[in-house]
Amino acid sequence: MLKNFINIALLILVFASVVTGQEKIELKNADELSGKVIDGQNVREANGNVEFAQGNVKVYCNSATQFIDVNRVELRGNVKIYQDTLTLLTSKAVYFGDDKKAVCEGGVTLKDPNATLRANNGVYFFNETKAVFKGNVIIINPQYNITSDELTYLRNTEDSFAKGNVIVKTDSAVIKAASIDFFRQQGKTFAYGSVSIESDSTIIYSDTATNYSAEKKSVATGNVKIETLDKSIIITGNSMENYERENYTILKDSAKLMRAEEGKDTVFIYSNLMEAYRNKPEYYVAEGDVRFIRNDFYSKCGRAVYYKDNESVSLSKEPVVWQEKMQMTGDSIFAELPENKLQSVFVRKIPELKNSVVSFVVSGNADEYFKDRYDQISGDDVTIKFVSNKINFIEVKKNSRSIYFVYDNDKANGINNIEGDNMYIYFGEDEKVEKIKVESDPKGEYIPENLLGTANLTLPGFNLREDKPFRIK
Repeated sequence: MLKNFINIALLILVFASVVTGQEKIELKNADELSGKVIDGQNVREANGNVEFAQGNVKVYCNSATQFIDVNRVELRGNVKIYQDTLTLLTSKAVYFGDDKKAVCEGGVTLKDPNATLRANNGVYFFNETKAVFKGNVIIINPQYNITSDELTYLRNTEDSFAKGNVIVKTDSAVIKAASIDFFRQQGKTFAYGSVSIESDSTIIYSDTATNYSAEKKSVATGNVKIETLDKSIIITGNSMENYERENYTILKDSAKLMRAEEGKDTVFIYSNLMEAYRNKPEYYVAEGDVRFIRNDFYSKCGRAVYYKDNESVSLSKEPVVWQEKMQMTGDSIFAELPENKLQSVFVRKIPELKNSVVSFVVSGNADEYFKDRYDQISGDDVTIKFVSNKINFIEVKKNSRSIYFVYDNDKANGINNIEGDNMYIYFGEDEKVEKIKVESDPKGEYIPENLLGTANLTLPGFNLREDKPFRIK
């Protein structure tokens, strides 16, 4: 019992020594000094060349009020506080000896070998080497600048945690957000809320983002938008990885590309995933439920590659194209659309492809009365040429077949059914067939109007699609 009592008494004494043994703030110098008691506390007033010290913390100011009992000093005028390589400058501060912190008002500047901080006011914790600054905060370093409404700075690691109108400028990017966690030595920046990242060639917008300065890489999520600096290309999605050094971007989940240029129709591409390759030649790869739209050119497929510089698109994985009243299907489709005009379409059959299909072109009639009559062309490879967005010429290679309806003075007059090895079809200004040439093994049949009920009016592989895409803003 006695031994336990002695142990407890020793613990109490040790605790008491810790509580009462705080290092006191020492007055080192003052031109004038007076003492008084305020609310039962011993107070000293010091004026002129005032100097205090607490361990390795040195304090200088024009005048001060020292509350001796509570180990606190109110500092006024040209306040300078030093600790090793730290300098703290302000016009007014309160230094708390027990907590070893300085609360600064009326403008504050922190300087150390790594950075300079300025703000309207702030608190510095000497034991934790931590600054908490507020109001027009700016931190300056040769490699980065940060401005914000509030900022917490950890001197030992150079980590910064900023809130409110935050802007981080580094050699690789300018990052803006509602709040940012900046890890200087790791080269990582975590941004939250209304994020934008501007780099050499792009601007990224998102809800959240992580920037890796050494790799020049950014990862963004939530309402992602990336645009080129000239704003000619805008891509959106729900998540993104951007590699600035490689000029490569990948967007996932509801990706959308929009290309708008003055005097030209806008290009729209929608897909599940999109990859942007911004080196020369610049091109974009879309995967999964792809829809490509430009002017009257509409398409759907599983994969599309859009070449920006020569304004062309390659479609694969069950592609289908609609151009006004025309529908085109095949294993692959390549279209040239320079200067906002459809110039050429190449529809190809790929025999080695699993489930390969014949290339097929269906043309509807503009006359509402004949809307159920479809001209058809099929073959292995089909090339279609346009002039002023009007069909001008069609070349069909291998296994060529054609059905087209005949009209006489706008009255239905039967159909022509033609087969051959290679077929060439020429169109007039009214986009009606003027001439058909079959290179070898030609076969032809004319079926008059009164016998159409007994004829097959579709070619093998005919499939009229009703899933034409539409623009989504």
